Amino acid sequence: MRRYLVQISALVFTFALTAHAQSWSSILNSNQAINWSNSGVGGIPPRTTICANLTPSASLAQINSALSSCPSGQTVYLAPGTYNITGTINVPSNVTLRGAGANQTILNATGGGGGAVVSMGSGSPTYTPISITGGATAGSSSITVANASAIKTGMYLVIAETNNSSYVSSSGSEGTCSWCDGGWTSSGNLARGQIVAVTGVSGSTITISPGLYSGYTNSPIAVPFNMSVSYAGVENLQVYANNTGYGTNFGLSSCAYCWVKGVESNYTDGDHVEVYWGYRDEIRDSYFSNAFLHAPGVHDSCIQIGSKTSATLVENNIIDRAHMSVILEWGAAGNVIAYNYTEGEFDSNATNVVIGGIDFHGAHPQFNLLEGNMLTSIYGDSVWGTSSQITAFRNWVVGTNMICSPTSGGRATVTCSSGNGHYGFQAARAMQMSYLSTLNNFVGNVIGSAQMQSLTGYSSSPLSQAASVEYPAIRSYDGVAYGWSFGYGEASDDGTGSGCAGGVSPCHRAGTSLTDILHGNFNNIGGSTTWVSGLSQTLPASFYLTSKPSWWGSSTPFPATGPDVSGGTGPGGHSYGNPAYNCFVNVMHGIDGGGGGPYMFNANTCYGNGVTPGAPTNLTATPAPK
Repeated sequence: MRRYLVQISALVFTFALTAHAQSWSSILNSNQAINWSNSGVGGIPPRTTICANLTPSASLAQINSALSSCPSGQTVYLAPGTYNITGTINVPSNVTLRGAGANQTILNATGGGGGAVVSMGSGSPTYTPISITGGATAGSSSITVANASAIKTGMYLVIAETNNSSYVSSSGSEGTCSWCDGGWTSSGNLARGQIVAVTGVSGSTITISPGLYSGYTNSPIAVPFNMSVSYAGVENLQVYANNTGYGTNFGLSSCAYCWVKGVESNYTDGDHVEVYWGYRDEIRDSYFSNAFLHAPGVHDSCIQIGSKTSATLVENNIIDRAHMSVILEWGAAGNVIAYNYTEGEFDSNATNVVIGGIDFHGAHPQFNLLEGNMLTSIYGDSVWGTSSQITAFRNWVVGTNMICSPTSGGRATVTCSSGNGHYGFQAARAMQMSYLSTLNNFVGNVIGSAQMQSLTGYSSSPLSQAASVEYPAIRSYDGVAYGWSFGYGEASDDGTGSGCAGGVSPCHRAGTSLTDILHGNFNNIGGSTTWVSGLSQTLPASFYLTSKPSWWGSSTPFPATGPDVSGGTGPGGHSYGNPAYNCFVNVMHGIDGGGGGPYMFNANTCYGNGVTPGAPTNLTATPAPK
């Protein structure tokens, strides 16, 4: 299959041209990629000075008091043991909350009310739009505005524009997402955008970082706001949820340079992590396992990146038995989701469906990079509108998920053996891009698996295997497993491709793959790698890293997946998984390709010294008063 970007005359916008050559420059078009190298915090500070050393007898009020009084750049340390948490722990700016390890410091969460167990930041930008009068071109780090009086250096701007109907819409196969722009309009008409930092103000000229990911030409606006929290972190502890009504275990809202590191999220009432209106946040080296909800709704039991969150890094995590694993939506832009291992996802109402992995859900996520993940599937869905400029590089997309008992709510022993586990076979599509997802890049991925090729349906007969399917071809729901799927609507569509569930028909479109670049992908169905003529067949190791990262270790080659990798356990020998996979299977002794657990997790055990600091040795601070 040969796909390459073609000119779309309706697109009258321009995109980011990087100031210097990127590692992808010989492969991707500059209108479909950005500089991802500055995602995340940019080096999480160790903060070895302890302002308070608390024990499990500390109350929630005492923990919050210690955090609020902790001097800037210091840490509140929670000694080993179980802490009873009846509400929300609030971590302020420039303070770290650190435990002794995810298997030693446990927050037993019994509060409710829809909030977070651990919160960093709150609120959202007030909609006070200022017209952008100039400079809103691709790559620009300087814009002019109609009135700069409300904008100060150190603030942030939400850059947005009125939806360009040629490729941006908040209407999808289930209706219109009126909340996809933060509720700023009644129809989600400001869906596409990004968050930038204000680095200078001179008259009506505003300098920003990073430069604009693309041009904004359709009545562009800037919405100024202050982050509620910055440089806050949570490390080395476990949230043990009890299904009492929290909305998320870790909540980051209007938070810049904030992080979650080395934690375990042991079940969740709602989502494992929610990041809204964030800038350069980081979620890393952690284990997110199981959930009380396994159905679509307000929560998807996932790591959720939304509300124009930009340049955030989700790296080196294990996500086990979620509903979806990672969702990007509501204008999330320029984020990097890399080197994670996801598996075992399921829907309690449809326990044969292949669901999980990474999903682009509500309008309009753009310019997000998926790299080096080992995951169930990648899905640009059609439910609440459009997405674009997805780049998927060197991922192993397995194409099915082991669904283990129990598949109903509540805590119970999870088992995948002796008839208690099976692989999903309905909607088995490793890479699925709907009719509303365009201008994407798929480079150097490994598609499919032995498990996918061994799927059987209701009759116990093997499923047929097809390398790809694209509308207007008839797509089977539970009779064929597909490596690639393009141009359809909802996952259950098995007829003409209408795929609507309350949206505006027809929910399909022919030719959407023609806007994509598919280059150097190995498809286990057919066993071949397809290249685009004229593009370099020498692939860089990474699209955002300059070299092998320090946390990688020595047991896994770098890069670990791609058509140029050999000798691995993945299809064609082209993948070794990644460190998160090796941690789950070889250290935690989880099931290869299936759910289980929650298993005992400690980031130091998995990844060695230097990844996540252990218990501090300089505990000289006076304990907080009781």
